[in-house]
Formats: sequence, C-alpha cells, structure tokens
Amino acid sequence: MFVQEVRRFYPFGPFLGARVRTDFTWNNCRFTKGRLVLLDMYGTNHDPRLWEQPYEFSPGFKDWEGSLFDLIPQGGGNPYNGHRCPGESITIEAMKISLDFLANKIAYEVPPQELDFSLTRMPAIPKSRFILKNVR
Repeated sequence: MFVQEVRRFYPFGPFLGARVRTDFTWNNCRFTKGRLVLLDMYGTNHDPRLWEQPYEFSPGFKDWEGSLFDLIPQGGGNPYNGHRCPGESITIEAMKISLDFLANKIAYEVPPQELDFSLTRMPAIPKSRFILKNVR
C-alpha cells in the first residue's frame, strides 16, 4: 500500500506522450493520425473526483476499488493490451525491496533538503535529489 501511494503521489514524470495511430473522435474531440497527445499522470493521480484527499499522502490502497485508469503512475489500462508500462510489476517489486532495505537494513540521517519537484521535468526528481548522511 505504501509503495502504491508513493507512485500515485510522486509520479515518475508529469505526463506521458504518444502519437495518434489512426483518426478517431472521442467525447466530441477529433484526434488525427500523427497528433501528439499527452496523458496527464500527475493530474489524474491527484484528481479529487477519483481520490478523496488527493494532496494528502495516505496509503489506503487496502480497500481501493478504482480502475486501471484511475491510478496511472506508469500509464493507464492493461499492460498487456493498453498504454500501461509492461515493467510496472517489476517496478513495484523493486520499490518494495528498496523500501525494506531503507527501513530495516541500514541506518542513516536525512538532512534538511529541497524535496519539491518540477512537473516539467522527466523524471520528476527533487531539486536536491535525495540526500542521506551518516549511512551505516
């Protein structure tokens, strides 16, 4: 649950881009072949219509019943036939192992630093990165 909330709250990037493959109309909006479209990952993952308190970090995924288009830290839909990263499950497992290591296997201090991130940069990395001191 914690890893999923990290992925929702702190996206890898603010958006994903793709080119339209064939002309189509969706919600009265015309999409033509070759047009660049952007998927707003940050906006969707912080949309108050989908999340009760979108700007509060709260790992409450135990009872979450959203769709594969509500939580989109690595694209939306089914990874087998949609626009979702096929490596998402590997990302989740790597994050769980990393979290266990940082929380249970080593000791360190986190000095004051600038952890704000830009929504115009990919990947969305904190200004000061993430600094650890006195790692043991």
